[in-house]
Amino acid sequence: MTDAGNSKPQAPVRRGTERQRAYETLKSAILNGVLQRGERLSEVRVMRDFDLGRTPLREAFNRLEREGLVASEPNIGYSVANLDIDDVCDLLIVREGLDGIAAEIAATVATPADLDRLRAVMAEIEALATRTQRDAETYARELKLGLLVHEMILEITGNRALSEFSERVYDQLRLALWLEVRWIDVSADTVTEHRAIIDALIARDPVAAAQAARAHVRSSRDNMQTLKKVHDLRRSDGRRLPVSKGKA
Repeated sequence: MTDAGNSKPQAPVRRGTERQRAYETLKSAILNGVLQRGERLSEVRVMRDFDLGRTPLREAFNRLEREGLVASEPNIGYSVANLDIDDVCDLLIVREGLDGIAAEIAATVATPADLDRLRAVMAEIEALATRTQRDAETYARELKLGLLVHEMILEITGNRALSEFSERVYDQLRLALWLEVRWIDVSADTVTEHRAIIDALIARDPVAAAQAARAHVRSSRDNMQTLKKVHDLRRSDGRRLPVSKGKA
């Protein structure tokens, strides 16, 4: 029998921490190519390879499915999302229209406080672009800030339907956007493009804001076509498309 007076108190189980660790571990493995596109995700194998519990793993799968990084099929289970670049380009056409409308509305309704917030995010984007060392953390931050600009613009519009539709499209584009950031050196272009959008909003020029927002998305479509050409070339050689060019 254990002496209660001498026993050490047991640390409480941090379920939230385990859920977050499972989610971040799998997301990192997918985005960094450890788990390949289309790869079947056996629960037993993933639990063993990444030292994860069954419940946190299943919750991570659900969360990653909502973000478009994994897909599930009845009686089969989960697999890493198999990116179809043609489908991505179709989604980007939809995104171009939604982003253009959002920027046009935001240019007319943004408050001074809204514009100050956008200026602050833009300043951080520009500061990141000056870094000489480019690692995975830098790429992730760049992507997060770029998405934040668009999220803020949607919030400024006050249009719930527009925000909901846009969120669905962005969720399905997450893997493609990450590949674009990691595989193509887009930092200089995205700084210029985001600056053009924000400058138009500050000038309260809805036409220029919409044009800048749409041009930004068209640039992503061009990048996706570049990725497709590289992917097709490597596939013809029997090789897989890597996630990065060795920058990180």
